[in-house]
Amino acid sequence: MDEIELIKEKINVVDLISEYLPLKKAGVNFKGSCPFHQEKTPSFMVSPERGIFHCFGCGVGGDIFKFLMEKEGIEFKEALEILAQKAGVTLKRSSAPDKAKDLNDRLYEANTKAMQFFNYLLTTHPLGKKALDYLHSRGIKDETIKEFQIGYALNSWETLTKFLKKRGFKTEELILSGLGVSSKRGCYDRFRGRVMFPLIDVRNRVIGFSGRVLGKEEPKYINTPQTPIFDKKRFLLGLNLTKGIIKEKDEAIIVEGEMDMIMSYQEGIKNIVASKGTALTEDQVITLKKYTENISLCFDTDLAGDAASRRGIEIADKAGMNIKVVKIEGVKDPAELVREEKAKWEKAVLEAIPIYDYYLKSVERRFDEKSASGKRSIFAELIPIWNKITDPVTSEHYIQKLAALVQVKEDFIREEMAKFSQFSTKVVEKIEQSVKADTEKAPVSYDRRKLLEDYLIGLILRLPHDHTYIPNFPETLFTQEELKQVYVLLVIFLDSISFKGKAFKITDFIKSVPLELAPLVDRLYLMQIDEKLEDKKIWQKEIETVVGELKKMLIRSSLEKLSLQIKNAQEFGKIEQLDLLNKRFRDLSVKLKNL
Repeated sequence: MDEIELIKEKINVVDLISEYLPLKKAGVNFKGSCPFHQEKTPSFMVSPERGIFHCFGCGVGGDIFKFLMEKEGIEFKEALEILAQKAGVTLKRSSAPDKAKDLNDRLYEANTKAMQFFNYLLTTHPLGKKALDYLHSRGIKDETIKEFQIGYALNSWETLTKFLKKRGFKTEELILSGLGVSSKRGCYDRFRGRVMFPLIDVRNRVIGFSGRVLGKEEPKYINTPQTPIFDKKRFLLGLNLTKGIIKEKDEAIIVEGEMDMIMSYQEGIKNIVASKGTALTEDQVITLKKYTENISLCFDTDLAGDAASRRGIEIADKAGMNIKVVKIEGVKDPAELVREEKAKWEKAVLEAIPIYDYYLKSVERRFDEKSASGKRSIFAELIPIWNKITDPVTSEHYIQKLAALVQVKEDFIREEMAKFSQFSTKVVEKIEQSVKADTEKAPVSYDRRKLLEDYLIGLILRLPHDHTYIPNFPETLFTQEELKQVYVLLVIFLDSISFKGKAFKITDFIKSVPLELAPLVDRLYLMQIDEKLEDKKIWQKEIETVVGELKKMLIRSSLEKLSLQIKNAQEFGKIEQLDLLNKRFRDLSVKLKNL
């Protein structure tokens, strides 16, 4: 056991955090008010079994080291020394953190050598001419290729692997860096036949790569997976080059792809980064806020209709960022617009509109604000968003604008927001304790399905130690893809321990979960569950109740769609189709009634 694990074993996370704030028992976990943000209702959960904490309000979470680093504002090394002294552990010179640093340095070095090799192949070797011609055809200049150290990976299985092994790198290091993929013979090159964009952090260290195909094959991009030195959620492409300009201009333009960022930078708009996805993460927002509080988003997708993007925008709003949207028309992305007419891109950036005006324009374009169904759709989309506007002046301004759009009184908007707020709070509290509400009588909840899905996985993760249980409902019950994956893993794990006659332990299950899903599992395990659910009979009954509610939601959703189809068939005289739709509607109605 290394020093880090030994310290974790000796220091109880509850005891450590209790030195900073009072914690109360909440089932198998503990609960308190978050020390990292202001909150009226405690949402800070601690698990002694897992040795972790998570705040459901601000999203901060981790182990004892992360808590001390966040609370005291110190680096890992200092937190390690403090906790080692508290635990009575003597740190050796060849201690784990030094080994970890040495390993990370090796991974940085391997990536740097790979970047140099890829760049050589692209710019100097005849085999890179096709890729170089492709970049030139996309408008990328040679000086830009040099500045961003763009390269080319040969369409070969072991070219990079052999190159790096000759320079002393081991198979394990190539796999750990993400450059190599494990195989029976050792490993093979992850990136083959692709233009290579190095991913460089703000300290100018090469932490990974993004490889793009030259043609139209799929997948278009392959990225370095999660590694000890690369975390996609934290990374912003180009920030190493643009952070000073962003600070000087006090604004960051955020685009989605590598080419968007690089082409814009090349043509003179340099206060720009690429997020490698439309959903901003909390870590990305925290990083950007070091340089500016003003961000302008330019993504290919419609941000108003994309739930993941909206969550990222909520994170940015909560952090106090001023958010705008850059709208481009007639082209597929900023890279194409910059190449066709740089002035149009500059104009689009200058004319970026505030995010909430963008939301209004989006619903106005997609829905008929004069019809009852159109107004209902607009409310369903915008009330949850309006309800999360943190600044009261901004909130009042957009209440007035929404009221004008749908031609209702402003007080009506406020009442709807109040209902949504009250019901959301009530639902969250109810779900954290138990799902007892009669959904027939409850108002429509915009977030209810997600909450119930989360709660169901949280319940299963709290399976009583002396209780054997294998879920028998399909993964299609979940609409969230990550929850489907966790659920499938849970079923497999529960089946295996049941066969061996073992009890469920969260610490055993987490070992079978992929690295990228572990934080989600930890968060769901830390959900507050009513203490009475520790009784296995009540617990299983609760699961049956939640499953029943989710099944009802699926059927109701199908009935709503059928109602629209029936109405359409009636209006256009589709008699045969109408009979079939009516039969399906009756069958589903009976099924819903019998649940």
